[in-house]
Amino acid sequence: SSLNRVHARARTHSGRAQAWSAQRVRGRGCAVCGGCRCRPGRWSGCAASAAMEVEVAVKPQRRLVSEVALDYGLAFFDDHPSGIRLASEGLQCLRRAIDELSASPTWTVLLEGHCPGNLEDNDDILESVGEEAADLCKEQLLREGVRNDIICKGLGSTEGLGMHVRLSLVEPDAPPTALAPAGPPEAQPAVEKRQGDVIWGQVFGQIVQPAEKATEAPTEVDDMPIPDLEGLSDGERLPLLEELVLRALPSGGIEFDANNSQILEMNMPLVRRLVYVLKAFPDFGLQCAGVMNSIACVGFGSALGRGNCVRVHAMMPGQADAEDAELMVLGWNTGSLSIEQERESLNQLLQEALERGLSFEPNKATIKLEAAPTVRRVAWVLKAFPTWTVSCEGHTKGKPEDSNDMKLQLSLVRAEALRSALEEQGVQNTVVCAGHGCAKGLGMCVQMCAVDPDKEMIIPDLSGLSEDERRDSINELLAQALERGIDFEPNKHYLPPSALGLVRIVARVLKAFPDVAFRLEGHAKGSPQENNEAKRRLSLGRAEAVRAAVKLEGALNAMLCVGEGSALGRGAGLRMLVVDAEELRASEVKVPDLAGLSREAREEVLNELLETSLQKGIDFEPNSSEVPLSGMEAVRNVAKVLQAFADFDLLCEGHAKGQPAENNAAKKKLSHQRAQAFKTAVLAEGATSCNIKCVGRGCEVGLGTRLRMFVADPKQALEGIVEIPDASGLSREEQEKLLNRLLSKALEKGTITFEPNSVEIEITVADTIAELARILKEFPDFAVRCEGHTKGKPVDNNAAKMKLSQARAESVRTALQKLGVAHRLECAGRGCALGLGMCVRMFSVELGDPSEPSPPGAPGAGAPAA
Repeated sequence: SSLNRVHARARTHSGRAQAWSAQRVRGRGCAVCGGCRCRPGRWSGCAASAAMEVEVAVKPQRRLVSEVALDYGLAFFDDHPSGIRLASEGLQCLRRAIDELSASPTWTVLLEGHCPGNLEDNDDILESVGEEAADLCKEQLLREGVRNDIICKGLGSTEGLGMHVRLSLVEPDAPPTALAPAGPPEAQPAVEKRQGDVIWGQVFGQIVQPAEKATEAPTEVDDMPIPDLEGLSDGERLPLLEELVLRALPSGGIEFDANNSQILEMNMPLVRRLVYVLKAFPDFGLQCAGVMNSIACVGFGSALGRGNCVRVHAMMPGQADAEDAELMVLGWNTGSLSIEQERESLNQLLQEALERGLSFEPNKATIKLEAAPTVRRVAWVLKAFPTWTVSCEGHTKGKPEDSNDMKLQLSLVRAEALRSALEEQGVQNTVVCAGHGCAKGLGMCVQMCAVDPDKEMIIPDLSGLSEDERRDSINELLAQALERGIDFEPNKHYLPPSALGLVRIVARVLKAFPDVAFRLEGHAKGSPQENNEAKRRLSLGRAEAVRAAVKLEGALNAMLCVGEGSALGRGAGLRMLVVDAEELRASEVKVPDLAGLSREAREEVLNELLETSLQKGIDFEPNSSEVPLSGMEAVRNVAKVLQAFADFDLLCEGHAKGQPAENNAAKKKLSHQRAQAFKTAVLAEGATSCNIKCVGRGCEVGLGTRLRMFVADPKQALEGIVEIPDASGLSREEQEKLLNRLLSKALEKGTITFEPNSVEIEITVADTIAELARILKEFPDFAVRCEGHTKGKPVDNNAAKMKLSQARAESVRTALQKLGVAHRLECAGRGCALGLGMCVRMFSVELGDPSEPSPPGAPGAGAPAA
């Protein structure tokens, strides 16, 4: 049973390893090394620790590095699926060898794995044992920073040398004989050379030419450039992998024949795209077509209501081999379900998790140890649905007529025991317990199901009550809704997933009283004497987070968010109260009556209101441009002001910390990004009719981290704006030439830049994108070519640069389409073929690129460039 469990979790490296695992389970030969023929049940008869000797190669093209010792046996299957473990002595030997390897970075490291057995007994299984031993050494070398090409070969018992690995260095451009086994000739049987041999994800042209690796990507991945991943953490690489997987499977899954496990032929290009992506992330979470990622497979049947499909998700390294890996996948499959679908899926999964039942000690509420896996499965299901309240009902043995108070109490405490066990597993759902004794005749069991959100809180009819009674009743309902509290992470204001159920209840209360305004208070830990600005900002950010979440649930009540910090000594939490309209208006910026004022006077009032709105400042995180939730009050006030002054052009200046002498490009870029992010937030609040230009000053003026917004002078307002002349009356060819000139001028005033090795457009060029969209909308009948270029010389151009520039051009097209551009936009990636550096060019498709000469003999050849 234990061995079956180990191999159910272990990844399948190849057909040979699979056959080896099967032989172990069937009991053919020794299940540890395959060489000493121990019978099942006599595992201790096999040597559990053996020195893996590395012999000096006598050929001039090879030389020895070190001698390694390994532990090998059943006791080490928990450390590695192969049952092999590097002993501390072996680790030291490998580390001593690193200096010699680093001194010969162009040499190839050859690891030859051997195992016990006679020469005539060698087969694929024994070769797999040797290969896995060699690969364990390879994994350690890579972890220690070795950058040489490493080849792992499993020779099994072909030389009768026992359990060891040879570690050799092979000269660059060495003849094929240098990669032959290093033992004496008489001990080397002929080894078949196999074309396209796949060993741990490295694909070789021939087994005697290991340095020749396959680099050509399948044609289906031309639109999927993989960025440079060097230096990125696992947390940074995971979202990139998720994005690439989604692009590899744009339809969201792979289709199959009905009632058949055969993949449809039309879906094979999708499989090849997926293989291409996974090869770039080998340590993230079955080896198939060269893919060496661990893959956790789980079948949900129709529990999630997604139809006949297969979905693929990325997992952090190590998660795919975890015992409960299949349940981790639940959380990635529930995000897009409706409330009704969530309820049905949750009930189905809880029923399946509890179908084996929970066993308790007789007449006690103590859960037996063998029920731990069931508790763990229920916990994973509930973690995938953190917003739901669930009922937990206990039942005891007996007939319905035998039910009594003692059985009712026993069933209740058993349900509560399960709730406690789930909380120890990290479950944060609200679990409502009940005991039914044997009233339903279900026997000893615990049942769980989702509680209808509409029944979590009953909202009474308050009509007929006085104003004060109505206020008190609503405040009581809100206190009841917020009683559970929200488990924020320390010093973070983002809502955890477990809070969404609470938010849903609060939203139901607010939607029941749409004419009522509310005060939402955030509170922080500490005594009143310990209160400070940081606590006030943190508590305000948390209140704003709840306000935004409630608004998304459809509650559009007027709300005043306040950050009290620890001023009231209430501890970390939230409080919501009914507030009268006067208190609400007192917190808002008041726009005076502007009737009869001149433009100059209105400009002066506007600048004063903007200064007042931004007086408290925006508390940006260090080196971040994201507008924090604590700054949303300023965003709303600025948006309200601008809605009353829609005819003014404005300048939004970003400033950074530091003295004027310390100003640099990085500070200017960061301050520009913050100004642009603030502008985006203001426009999202409804100030869409204003023309706002963003500038990053860095620490040029020495104002510290802040934002300024004021009326722009005419020169500033026109900076970056391309004047579009009247094109009526011009011929089509003349209109095309005019369009090309305008596009070129817009791209000269604001070059489109991207994040390094990424297709994401920098936020600082949003104004340039908007200007291009404005120009294109004036010429709706013309098809336009969007051409991407990358850094480098023309001689350095390659397929990777072409793909990256293509993807960047497509990003520009997507950004323009979001702004309402309906043109036919053709995208092309030129890489560094023209040596223009990182840029994007745009021009009419019909007229062509004005900067390139026409082919000889073509119409207009030799004419001056437009």
